[in-house]
Amino acid sequence: METLARLRLSAEFPKIFQRSFIAMFIVDKAETIVDANDMFCKIFGYSYDDVMYKPASMLHFSEATYRTFTDIAYSEIEQQDTTLLVHEFKHKNGASVWLRISGDLIPDPGEITWTLTDITEQKESEQKIYLLNESLHVEVQQQLEILREKDKQLQYQSRHAQMGEMIGHIAHQWRQPLAAISATAGFLSAKLLLGQFETKEFYEEIERIEKYAAHLSQTIDDFRNFFKLTKHKEKTTLESIVEETLGIVKPLLINKNITVLSSYECHKEVLTYRGELGHVVLNILKNAEDVLLDNHVEKPTISIRTFCNKEGMHLSIEDNGGGIDKAIIDKIFEPYFSTKSYKDGTGVGLSMSKTIVEEHCEGKLVATNTEKGVCFTISLLA
Repeated sequence: METLARLRLSAEFPKIFQRSFIAMFIVDKAETIVDANDMFCKIFGYSYDDVMYKPASMLHFSEATYRTFTDIAYSEIEQQDTTLLVHEFKHKNGASVWLRISGDLIPDPGEITWTLTDITEQKESEQKIYLLNESLHVEVQQQLEILREKDKQLQYQSRHAQMGEMIGHIAHQWRQPLAAISATAGFLSAKLLLGQFETKEFYEEIERIEKYAAHLSQTIDDFRNFFKLTKHKEKTTLESIVEETLGIVKPLLINKNITVLSSYECHKEVLTYRGELGHVVLNILKNAEDVLLDNHVEKPTISIRTFCNKEGMHLSIEDNGGGIDKAIIDKIFEPYFSTKSYKDGTGVGLSMSKTIVEEHCEGKLVATNTEKGVCFTISLLA
């Protein structure tokens, strides 16, 4: 500071001041501009005469912004004889000029020499980056909303597909009891018409009808409970989920001559979404059924196994339908990808199954080809 003060008073200062590549100007105690160099004039767009003996506030957008600047700058100068700030100034044409400005006090005659560096391009670049980040943020939010909407559509389509499956299963399980009720009612009507009414026999047949009706009612309860998705986790076992699902689908599989083999080796409890996992198992079993029937497998078989190891609890469902083409096995979990277009396949089943297992139940769902077919494995943390 002392060197600057001596230089300010020396005969060489005007030459150095004017020829400097750094913008400089001097303000006196009355906050009036008393000197400025060419670089200063270039930055602000003024001529030398435009600024000489004019208030320093002319370089600011308003008296308020000028006072905000001076309150900070002069306070720091009073404490340490210098300051360094980044501030927005006003060009002669009204545009913004961002400067890194440092001020040094010359105690005698009480002037402040201000040194300026134009950082307008830097600030504009920062603003562009900020706006780009904001734009990207908005774009990301919009894309996330689109993905959420697609996820809702997937769930909606998956639910409709499963509802269709449910109706098919109910129809299959009701067919035999309804036929039995119809036959029993016809038998009793014939007895009455022929006058061969026997009270004991009549009551026995009535009991059969009641038994069939109870079976129909139980079927409705089973399906209603199975397809009711709970919004909370509950303790269960993989074996329990499998058995509950087989209670729904196994009669139909047996009717199509598909053998179901079960091997349970885990029996550990897990806290998870029981109903959602049941839907995943049902979907995998249905896919296995389709493959076995479409490929006309001679002895169609679905093998179900549960087992535990240090990595967690696992449920594997394997068929002997010949496996999945290596060219597409990595795509089967993609939304809307389907090999069943000829059967109006939606391609949402396996995609939703993977979402349920990995995002809702925090597990893994993978598919691998085996010697006889394909094996889907659900893995949950212990």
